Amino acid sequence: MISQLIFGDTFRILKEQPRWYYVIRDYDGYEGWIDWKTATLIDEEKYNLYFRASESAPLLRQPYNLVTVTENGFPGQIHLSWGSRIFGLDDMGVWFKMEHLRFEISPTAYIQPVNINSMSRKACTKYLLQQARLLLNVPYLWGGLSAFGLDCSGFIQTLFRFVGIVLPRDASKQCELGEEVAYENRDECDLAFFGLDGKVTHVGLVSDKGGILHVSGQLHIDELRKEGIYSARRDEITHRLVKIKRLF
Repeated sequence: MISQLIFGDTFRILKEQPRWYYVIRDYDGYEGWIDWKTATLIDEEKYNLYFRASESAPLLRQPYNLVTVTENGFPGQIHLSWGSRIFGLDDMGVWFKMEHLRFEISPTAYIQPVNINSMSRKACTKYLLQQARLLLNVPYLWGGLSAFGLDCSGFIQTLFRFVGIVLPRDASKQCELGEEVAYENRDECDLAFFGLDGKVTHVGLVSDKGGILHVSGQLHIDELRKEGIYSARRDEITHRLVKIKRLF
């Protein structure tokens, strides 16, 4: 698995084989194969509607959100992940429909993406860290983007959805954005990138002057030093610092 689609993502099919679709995810341009049974195909008009609404669509805010799904008159329950998008809420904000399915959801389960330009940096960093800490101890999963499993760059990409910042899928591309800051000038919610010989292979979120929130084994906080990430449990530097970037 190289990446994931999470609930509410739109994508386009580039080619097909029996039982498989080769798709491109609209959010980041990532391409890959998916099992045809995991996709819901819609006409172009509805696709354009969802695509246009994606930027402002409400996001599920809790790690695991219990949702009642009714199909052909029969209700059942599923868990949808943090960071999933929902579309077409009714006036009361308690249900929405997508194709032949009706979803019932608690109004406390979702939140509108924040306009980063309407907040102070201090308020925005506090908000992002609150969201990030909800995912503490979520296990590492290569290609993971959700509360069911995350990789380092997937965590960062999904987290920044909540403040309307669209990031590339991979850490090596994320590090090309923003303004570089010196280690001594780092601040909460800066992105710290790690690797060897200048090649970026890992990313984490600066949680305070001394900490780094990152996914390695699971989402947790380690100590950030000028050399890189220090793991007290292993008593060693596990990742070498390449650069620190500020996005807002």
